[in-house]
Amino acid sequence: MASSVVSRAAGLGALTAAGQLVVVGSLPIYSHVFDPGTYGEYLIFVGAVAVVGVFAGVRYDSAIVLPRDARAAGALFALVMLIALSVATLIAGATLLAQAFAWAPDGRMRLERHFGYGLAAATAIGALQRCLSSWCIRDSRFFLLGLGLFMLSLVTVLAQLSFARVMGQLPALIWGYVCALGFQTACLAMPTWRHFRPGWIGAASFRGLRIVARKYRRFPTYMVGYALASSVRDRLIQIMLGIGAGAEVVGRFGLAYRVVFAPNSLIYSAVSPIFFAIASRGSRDAVGRLAAGLVEATFVVMVVPYVAFAIEAPALTDGLLADKWHGTGPYLQALAGPGLLLAATCWLDRAFDSFRRQNVAFALEASFTSLSVVLIAGLSRLVGAVTVAWAYGTLAIIYYWTYFLMTFIACKFPLTDFRRACMTGLLALAAALSLGAAAHQLPGLLLRLPVYAALMATVILWWIGFRGGAGILRLLMRSRVDAPG
Repeated sequence: MASSVVSRAAGLGALTAAGQLVVVGSLPIYSHVFDPGTYGEYLIFVGAVAVVGVFAGVRYDSAIVLPRDARAAGALFALVMLIALSVATLIAGATLLAQAFAWAPDGRMRLERHFGYGLAAATAIGALQRCLSSWCIRDSRFFLLGLGLFMLSLVTVLAQLSFARVMGQLPALIWGYVCALGFQTACLAMPTWRHFRPGWIGAASFRGLRIVARKYRRFPTYMVGYALASSVRDRLIQIMLGIGAGAEVVGRFGLAYRVVFAPNSLIYSAVSPIFFAIASRGSRDAVGRLAAGLVEATFVVMVVPYVAFAIEAPALTDGLLADKWHGTGPYLQALAGPGLLLAATCWLDRAFDSFRRQNVAFALEASFTSLSVVLIAGLSRLVGAVTVAWAYGTLAIIYYWTYFLMTFIACKFPLTDFRRACMTGLLALAAALSLGAAAHQLPGLLLRLPVYAALMATVILWWIGFRGGAGILRLLMRSRVDAPG
């Protein structure tokens, strides 16, 4: 049996969207329970988890999807967990030594203990979660992936808010996240465990680990640097903002980043595993047409909501969040542009994995990281934090479009499809900006919302009727994903 891209993405996307709604809907409560400064410190912890997670498996977990032989995939699974457990043990040991021999005051010791042990736990659990996610992609178990993502969002909110009643704000955020990560991993493991276990045990010898490590060495060679460049860039930008204005600015920027890129997380979670499953088996021309169609369709559907949100962001944040979070709106506006473009293209990194062009992805990410860090480091000395955020947003828009272009060039996809998607996107964006600005002049947000909805429907219908949208939808409906068994 097989299912279309649209049906698979719809099921996975619905569960992921439900999780994102839980996260975004809980922000007014978060704004009263947690302070911006504490939330900024929590973002540093999440960033550390992302950076250490790159080393805890050196990206071999992404390669689990590619081998046709389950024994090879099982060996990759075992290799990742061996590396991750070693890294987690080192972090826990370093934390124990710091607690035993450091001279810092007790309050600071408690912070280091929660941070260190939480990081060790998240490293081990996160590696298992990534391996199980890759195995789900191998077996086309996309509903299970969506269920796991929903559990992660739901349990994160419930655990963090519950823990805040019995412990400090930062420990509650840290251990709530670790608890949610464990729930997600358990959700992925229960129906999947018996399926991959025989292949794992049969291939988990030293020779098997050495063979797969050598065969898929392009992942640690290039994708470790790629992932690190992305993680380090985000952390450095937040640090630069914090140096001049304090942790509260980092908290506001981080909250804005979380809201603006929530659709990006949703789309990546819904589309990336399906696109990866197709791209790892399909021809270049077919995958290129599918990639261009997905980017074009996503951009057309999302452009009006992003434009409307950017226009109304100051009023929305001041009306929904606590007073101590006021001033977050300008950061939302600065990040809306790159958020829209990334939402349409975020899953294209899987094309580089599928066609063994990880070196191009690494070069792009490293170049963007270097350029953005140098530019923003200079600007942060001359202008305010909001202006720095706008500078980063502008540079990010240029980068994400360049990434889209280089995907087609490096993977040898048809450039005709790329040009069509770009032209359609520009026309849709021009309509959304001009008509959205006109709609903003209407009195009252409740009156403007149905106008924005009507504008969104108009843009989509124009795309379907006059820009070949109907043909793209038929292409997406015909694209198939093989089901297991």
